[in-house]
Amino acid sequence: MRIAIGCSIAALSVASVAMLASWVDAGPLKGLFEAIPTMMPNTALGFAVASTGLLLFLKGGPRKATSSICGMFVGLIGSVTLAEYLTGTRIVPDGPLVTAADNSQSDQLPLVTAFNFMVLGVSLVALSGRRPVRRISEGLALLILTVAFGAALGYVYGADQLYGVTRYNGIPVHAVALFFVLAIGLIAANQSSSIVRLLTADSLGGMAARRLLPPVILIPTLIGWLRVAGQNSGLYDTGFGTAISMFTCVVLMVGIILYCSKRVHKTDRRRRAIEVELIEKEERFRELFDYSQGMMCIHDLEGRITTVNPATMRSLEYGLDEIVGRNLAEFLAPEHQAGVSTFLRTIASQGLADGILPLQAKSGRQVMWKYHCILVSQPGKEPYIIGHAQDVTELINAREQMKSLSLTDDLTGLYNRRGFLAMAEQQLKLERSDRTARGVTLMFADLDGLKKINDVYGHTAGSDAIVGVARIIKSALRDADLVARWGGDEFVILTIGSRDENADVITERIYDRINEYNAGSDKPYQIACSIGIAPLNPEDDRAFESLIAEADTAMYAEKRRRKGLATQFTPPDMAGESTARPAWP
Repeated sequence: MRIAIGCSIAALSVASVAMLASWVDAGPLKGLFEAIPTMMPNTALGFAVASTGLLLFLKGGPRKATSSICGMFVGLIGSVTLAEYLTGTRIVPDGPLVTAADNSQSDQLPLVTAFNFMVLGVSLVALSGRRPVRRISEGLALLILTVAFGAALGYVYGADQLYGVTRYNGIPVHAVALFFVLAIGLIAANQSSSIVRLLTADSLGGMAARRLLPPVILIPTLIGWLRVAGQNSGLYDTGFGTAISMFTCVVLMVGIILYCSKRVHKTDRRRRAIEVELIEKEERFRELFDYSQGMMCIHDLEGRITTVNPATMRSLEYGLDEIVGRNLAEFLAPEHQAGVSTFLRTIASQGLADGILPLQAKSGRQVMWKYHCILVSQPGKEPYIIGHAQDVTELINAREQMKSLSLTDDLTGLYNRRGFLAMAEQQLKLERSDRTARGVTLMFADLDGLKKINDVYGHTAGSDAIVGVARIIKSALRDADLVARWGGDEFVILTIGSRDENADVITERIYDRINEYNAGSDKPYQIACSIGIAPLNPEDDRAFESLIAEADTAMYAEKRRRKGLATQFTPPDMAGESTARPAWP
């Protein structure tokens, strides 16, 4: 575009100076030498209008219509002059606007100039058309270059017939140059120009064209000029001059072709090596993509999936056709789909994103992916996202199980000491706040007679007794209450929101359910427990272990108060005497 603007400005400047020189009869500006034709005012006017039209076209917008008008005017000038040459009559008489100041010559355009003006006008009009028409504009511009080049050779070799037969009907040298400049400007301004694309292409053809065109044009021209100059000077005759010029031209052109071919060959080899390397990298990437045990996915900024690897298909239990083209949100559970838009906004703004993604397989099974995604942006291409993930479903499940095992008792399923302290400390913090206080009571329970059950019926029976008491206590409490196995046969209870409920009521409920259990049990023993109560004051800032010790003391006091607990269990008579099941007092 800058080349086209420069050509149009240069042509307009030269044409304006030549037109002004003709009006004021400034000889040196009209022609370079006395023996060659000078530029007439109408010729300068045609160049000025043509360059103005090209400049308006390059500015774009509504100015393109004015550009076409300029092209029609220039084409009309050339067409009318050609018609005058064909008919032998003057259609447009000489006028004062385009006549030289000295009135020494007619204002009729030279034949070559008229032809080029006609072609130039049509090319300028076609430049504003659609793509096929713009190709015609390029062809006409090449025709102008060809005719102008022939006229230039006429000046170089002294062949008057190529530019005119007299000083007054020949095409001036600066007119030849302006035709060159405007033709180049027309080609450079043409968006459909195959020549411009070739010369600017980063390809072997473009490189060869850029290297070969200048010497192909200049070397034969220079050798021909030297041959004519030597023959005119009497250094050799026509045969020798022709032979030596052809020999020199062939040798130089062969050398240039071989040199350029060698350069092209080296460049081609480098490109082939790069292509082979790219192919190998692509194959390695494809192998990594296909055989990776991690999930790999490519999708656009809207979440639409374009590519997945086999590991992704195995994890989601879908086929390739069932995944590609669908949105990422479709593979998430409904409660997680809203998070996809947040994820896409994050990676679009930051370029990176990672985290845990809960997906739903075809079978309905939930899978958890730990993903890392990156935004890829390339010039001239739509950005896309590459995601890599690992299936961490089993790891998360194992972590939850480990967490559960670390906080729960294996035998009873209740909280263990660690789990109870963690939950109770948090609840106690809430209780000490005026806004969340609901009232809490700490209770401590101990299974009575466990040692005798273990000694007589074995440790399995003892474990069953512990599990039985744990279930009874759990069933007697509400879901909000906390219960844990504190030790071997000890349980700790934290009732939450029991401010309006007497702790004795909960205790009696546990005792009643133990009685119901014993009444319906077919085991050779009965179970019993003692419960101590320690109301908690939210303002008491003692450690929780100290509060539990207080409840433990209350439990032992209750155990002593419940006289006869030790006699509830009567071991079987080792001599075979009949035994009776212990009774709850």
